[in-house]
Amino acid sequence: MTQAEKIEILEDMFEVDPGTIKPEMNMDELPWDSIAMLSLIALVNERFEKRLNGLQLRSFNTIKDVLDVMEQTV
Repeated sequence: MTQAEKIEILEDMFEVDPGTIKPEMNMDELPWDSIAMLSLIALVNERFEKRLNGLQLRSFNTIKDVLDVMEQTV
């Protein structure tokens, strides 16, 4: 799966317009709340067969951090 495809998945999850999310984007520029965190846990578990924990979620500063976790699972 390409980085662009992963970003598209994240754009769907965050319910933002296509092309909005960039790897260097800070997480605080998105609706990064507890609901988004739960959605990301479910997404990564379902699509990438990887479990995220609270420590990992709190460590995400940029979209690239999330993409890196997705990359490790493919």
